[in-house]
Amino acid sequence: MLANLRRELHYQYRCLRLGAGFFTGGLFHCNLQVTYRCNFKCQICDFWKTAHDPAEELSLDDIRHIGRQLNRLGTLIISLAGGEPLIRNDLFDIITVLNRANHFPILITNGWYVDETVARDILRAGLQEISVSVDYRDPARHDAQRGRLGAWERAVRALELLNRHRPDRRNRVHMICVLMDDNLEEIEPLIRLARDLGVTYMVNLYSWNRGTKPPRLPGSRVTQYLLALKARYPEFVTLTTYLEHLDEAIAHGGVGDCQAGRILMNIDYRGNVARCTETLGEPVGNLLTDDVFALRDRLLERQRTRPCSQCWTSCRGFAESMGTPPRRRQFREFYRSVRRYG
Repeated sequence: MLANLRRELHYQYRCLRLGAGFFTGGLFHCNLQVTYRCNFKCQICDFWKTAHDPAEELSLDDIRHIGRQLNRLGTLIISLAGGEPLIRNDLFDIITVLNRANHFPILITNGWYVDETVARDILRAGLQEISVSVDYRDPARHDAQRGRLGAWERAVRALELLNRHRPDRRNRVHMICVLMDDNLEEIEPLIRLARDLGVTYMVNLYSWNRGTKPPRLPGSRVTQYLLALKARYPEFVTLTTYLEHLDEAIAHGGVGDCQAGRILMNIDYRGNVARCTETLGEPVGNLLTDDVFALRDRLLERQRTRPCSQCWTSCRGFAESMGTPPRRRQFREFYRSVRRYG
């Protein structure tokens, strides 16, 4: 009983601090790439094309230090990304460390490593939300895109297991899809599949600016179609504000006035800090050696002096929707997506 009360008080404390970040327009979202290693060879990613030494990755002590430094800025949503985050054997410890440092860890995975044990334990370790990538309703197309036979089957099984072992209605499990030039017609069947699995559904517009990947944006307008699907399916929880900007992003290769550096940031597997995953080659410093407030000021200066309009990824879209006014609709949608999940 006392342990449950402590957990609830800690949760509410973090919510209050995160809410303060939303309303003050400060940093509240961070992508933390805990590894660049991956067991897939996705056509839409470059990380797997280069060998990466796990010895160069942030240690648990490094991540503990990062969590404490970021805590000085306030509670952050920390998206654990890669590569494939679950390739790290200490990921459960990483989640625990960040949770104890007053953050909300979330995770995107290809689902390959999710078994009964992982599904039972990962959310209980303090993970707030997990998204599993599924890009096509047709298993063969998904496997070809992801470069691994059996990828679709493993991803769907992961969603089943994670939903079954979800410890609380506030722990969210999503199917997430990268919207590209050849899978718009797959969206509705995937939403129905997510509904059948008991999970929610999100989309993320493909971004090709980092590396040598070819542009693969949809060739037609998609906003009204996706908004109609959102109105029809309550399982489709991508924020309306994000969907409303998709046509603009497709037409122009991105959306202007990017707020990366002001309300969101990226930390790579060595601790280097940049505005976002698209600007990994332009770090402003390293969180293992530099003061967190000095890094924040450098990010703000970079955001002010180097305007960008090169993407419209879901992490940016979520952060800008929640961190810039007007916010009422976004908060209402976000709350409903969690509440409906129970």
